[in-house]
Amino acid sequence: MKDEKNENKGKFNREEFGKRLREVRKKSKVTSDRLGFACGVNPVFIRQIEAGARMPSIPVFVKICDNLQVSPAYLLENEIQNPVTNKGWGELEEELRQLSETSRSMVREVLHSLIENLAEQEKKWEKNEERYGIVDHIEFGRRLKKVRQEMQYTSQEVAENCGVSSVFIRQVELGERLPSLSVFIYLCETLQISPAYLLGNEIKLEVTECHWDELVRIQCDMTTRSQQVVKDVLTSLIYNLPKEEKNT
Repeated sequence: MKDEKNENKGKFNREEFGKRLREVRKKSKVTSDRLGFACGVNPVFIRQIEAGARMPSIPVFVKICDNLQVSPAYLLENEIQNPVTNKGWGELEEELRQLSETSRSMVREVLHSLIENLAEQEKKWEKNEERYGIVDHIEFGRRLKKVRQEMQYTSQEVAENCGVSSVFIRQVELGERLPSLSVFIYLCETLQISPAYLLGNEIKLEVTECHWDELVRIQCDMTTRSQQVVKDVLTSLIYNLPKEEKNT
């Protein structure tokens, strides 16, 4: 009997996924041959994904994101319907820009303190450049179990929502297996968590100047509950700290 018995339980839009991948690859000026070689797969497989005929495994998906420097949330945007943890970060960033420079400095100090105490960074210290793009099965399973317990779900409940067996969920949490990309999407939706969190921030994204590095790290490194704590603190700071004075 297959553990992933109902893996095709929802509708994964392969065509849209492939279209987004192709757009990002072309924008990055990377050929399918080069991307295939970098990800350790046949370039034909990359073209099949872009055509909507195939789906990558999670390890290949991570390598694609890492090599193209694209967030996994972007490629899965139409599949993962705005997890709760992602709502409001854009608004917070805009409001932070309205604060005075002194106020922004205070917020940065608070953010760094929160990151140091709430973010899960123990694995980062052990990593080197070669480790990025490689999925750590044990870490993936540990994070899945932690967020499942935090959301007060049983492994059976998660399994039913994802169309797999509870045995399979336990195997994933023990680091014995990895889910397919479609099951991974159901996990993110069920647990309302950013895909970057479950992936353990294996994708080394270069932060652009238009985003706060702290906010990117918060979304990657924190559970839903920890992110909400940060949001509450930021909201309070933004409301109470002085704003930038505008010239009249």
